[in-house]
Amino acid sequence: MVKRDPYKNEQRWENWKKQYFSNSPPEVREEDWKILVEFLKDMELGLNTPKGMKGKRDFGTLLNLSSHNKLFLEKFSKPLLKLTKQDLHNLESDIHKGKILKNNGQKYSAFGNYIKDFKVFWNWGVRVKKFKENITEDITSKVDKPSWVYLSEEQIKQLFNKLDLEYRTYCWFLYDSGMRVTEANSVKVKDFSEDFSQVTISDESAKTFERTINLKLCTQLIKEFVKDNKLKDDDFIFRKQVFTINKYLRYHSKKIFGDKVSNPKARGNFKNFTMYDIRHNSACYWFNRYSTHKGLMYRFGWRKADKIEYYSEFLGVSDELKDSDMIIGEDKTKLFKLEQQITDQNKKIEEMMKSNLEFDKKLANAIEGIRNEMVRVGEIAVKLQTKKK
Repeated sequence: MVKRDPYKNEQRWENWKKQYFSNSPPEVREEDWKILVEFLKDMELGLNTPKGMKGKRDFGTLLNLSSHNKLFLEKFSKPLLKLTKQDLHNLESDIHKGKILKNNGQKYSAFGNYIKDFKVFWNWGVRVKKFKENITEDITSKVDKPSWVYLSEEQIKQLFNKLDLEYRTYCWFLYDSGMRVTEANSVKVKDFSEDFSQVTISDESAKTFERTINLKLCTQLIKEFVKDNKLKDDDFIFRKQVFTINKYLRYHSKKIFGDKVSNPKARGNFKNFTMYDIRHNSACYWFNRYSTHKGLMYRFGWRKADKIEYYSEFLGVSDELKDSDMIIGEDKTKLFKLEQQITDQNKKIEEMMKSNLEFDKKLANAIEGIRNEMVRVGEIAVKLQTKKK
C-alpha cells in the first residue's frame, strides 16, 4: 500500500526546512534556534527518541513540533540553557490569562498541545545532554476534549443516502471501517479481499499498526463502485481530494440539519461536518457492537485505552458488573451446572403442564360429548312418549 499525503504535509515540511533550517527567525536567539533545528533533524531521522516511541516522526508531527516550539523560543525572555521551571510556568500562565495572544488576536484554545510538544523537545535535550534540569516535570499538557459533529445512526443514514454515489461510497466505507482519513486515502483496490468483505491497512500506511478489518456495511457499495468505474488493482479508491469531499459534506450537512450544535457533549456544528467526524461517529456505532474493548481498539488502530474512556463517557456507558460476574474458577463451573439443571427441570415441568393441559382438554371434550348424547337420548324419549299418547 502506497501512503498518500492528502494534506500536503511533506511539501509543507520541505518548505519549512528551506525557510528556517539555515536561518533563524529574527524573534529567536540564534543559539536556541540551533538546538531546535538539531532536535527536529533527530526527529525526522528517528534518532534519540524515547523508549517505546522509536522511529522517525511523520511530516505532520514534524510540522507541529517545529511551529509549537518556535512559539516558546519567541516568548521566553531567557536563553534555553538558563530557563527554570518558574519561567515555563509563568509563560503558561500568561497564555491562559490572555496576556499573550495568537497573531489573529485570539486566545490559544489548545495550549496543552504546545506544552506536550515542548516536553518532547525538552526531554530530548535532557537525553542528549543539552539541558541539565527537567523543567517540564510539573507542568500539565492536558487539553480540552476536541469538538466534533455527532450524528445519530438515523441521521448518518439520512445524510449519506442523500449524497451522490461516489461520495456515498466514501462515507459508508469510512463509517464501516473506522479508518483515519490518511489511512483510507491510501487504500487501493488490491487491499480488499476478493469479495470486498475485508480491507487491509499496511504498516506503511497505518498511523499505528497494520490491521485487517471486516467490513459489514459497505461491501456491496465498494464492489459496485469498483466495477462501475473499471478500477484496477493499483487504483486508489479515493479519487477526489480530501478538501473537495469535506466541502461537499459541510454543504449537505448544513442543508439537511441546519446551522446549530449537533450535540452538547460533542459541541460541533452540523455545518462543519467532515471526514474527520465520520471516524468519531463510527467509534460510537461500533462501541457496543464489540464484546471486548480489545477488538474495538484493533479496528480503530488505538494503542492506548484512553479513547475507550472518552467514548464510554460520551455515550454514558454505566458499570454493568453483576454479582454473578464475581464468581470465578471452580465455583463458576458449579454455578453453570446448577443453572443448567434448573433450566432442564423447568423444561420438564413445562412439558408436564402442557401434557396435563392437553389431557384436561380431551377430558372436557369427552364430557361435553356425553352431555350432548344424553340430550339427544332425552329428545328421542320425549318423541316416543308423545307417539304412545
